[in-house]
Amino acid sequence: MWNPFLKVEWLKEGRNIRLPMMLIFYNAILAFITILFMFFNAESFQEGYSYDTSAYLYQFLIISTIQIGMIFVLMPFSVWGFYSTDREKHMLEEFAMIPGSSKQFIIARVSVIIAVYMMLFISSLPIISLSCIYSGLPWRKIIRLGIMLFICTFWSASVSIFSFSYCKKGIWAFAQNTVIEAVFILGTILGTEIMRTISISVSGMDNLAPITTSLCLLLSLINPLAAYMGYYGNITGDSGLMNLYCGRIGIDSSTQAFSFLFYKAASIMCILMGIAFLALAVWQMEKQARE
Repeated sequence: MWNPFLKVEWLKEGRNIRLPMMLIFYNAILAFITILFMFFNAESFQEGYSYDTSAYLYQFLIISTIQIGMIFVLMPFSVWGFYSTDREKHMLEEFAMIPGSSKQFIIARVSVIIAVYMMLFISSLPIISLSCIYSGLPWRKIIRLGIMLFICTFWSASVSIFSFSYCKKGIWAFAQNTVIEAVFILGTILGTEIMRTISISVSGMDNLAPITTSLCLLLSLINPLAAYMGYYGNITGDSGLMNLYCGRIGIDSSTQAFSFLFYKAASIMCILMGIAFLALAVWQMEKQARE
């Protein structure tokens, strides 16, 4: 059955000036960074006779990193805009009273948000392709970037939708969203360091206990940046930062089995965590309807 909320959200977003403004400024920022790289690299290329593609390789990496970073920065504002009108007109309470509408409402919201951010990615393909061509990277790297952006968008959108469904005031929802993202991104890193310190203090040895290593590995899997580190290493061929981090918790990240399993498992965990936050958002809407 066609989701009526999805149709309404599509119409609202399509007629809103916010979408074309996002497209303009999003691509303007990426184009400006690309022009800066080409301007500064042109002088170095003119002075020498060798053509070094590493500068364009890092240009592609920086642009793709900015795209991923902008998801986490812009997502709370985007979701805030979706919920502000409904909060003012008390439409969320009315929707929640309809049996089974909470699930359709949440699915419609996350579908439209993902579609908008994927549209931003598609609109930026000419800019990304320019860096990809100059650096000699194959086109499948752009496809992998699109998959990475989709995973990060789904995770961040799910967290933001849960926060704005849980808190009635936008400022508190924004603060809660920031705290949740900080816990998953920075808190997991801090948690592994705490467990490592406790294990070394108890055992008196530099080697961690197997149970501590397993707990640290599981904690690292729920960090959304874990999947990005696999993308970074795949582009640059440098996994030194990941080797340093994993070496501290007793894991050899240089093996092919680790690279094949860990980053894919981290991507799957991002999707599962996103689904969990969406389920919590549906449960919160139904709870508010019962109250």
